[in-house]
Amino acid sequence: MNSVLIKSAKEFGLSEEKILAWGEKYLLKNGLDNCELSIIFVKPEKILSFNRKYRNLDEATSVLTFFQGQAYPFDKRITPEKTLILGDIVICPEQAEQKNLTIEFLINHGIKNLLSEISTAKSF
Repeated sequence: MNSVLIKSAKEFGLSEEKILAWGEKYLLKNGLDNCELSIIFVKPEKILSFNRKYRNLDEATSVLTFFQGQAYPFDKRITPEKTLILGDIVICPEQAEQKNLTIEFLINHGIKNLLSEISTAKSF
């Protein structure tokens, strides 16, 4: 069973129920049925600071992803009995709106970004 954790959606007038449904939909669509995903909503200043710190880019963006790729209970192998802690998707609703991107699109995009990291992760 997937777990989607949501932070600060209500501060931006977003429906947690829709975000949860979209997260679950795209996890299942990508073949994941036992993972944990966090979706965090932030203001432009916060995503700008993340972009500066982690990507060395001095501009705000609509979405960033932070791959965790750990099995819980923790060890080096993912098995069906364990939960994959996939990672975090950080979304800036204001930047998304400026770029005419939907939150649903960004959640799907973020999940695909996180999944692209699995094949290069050293812990697998």
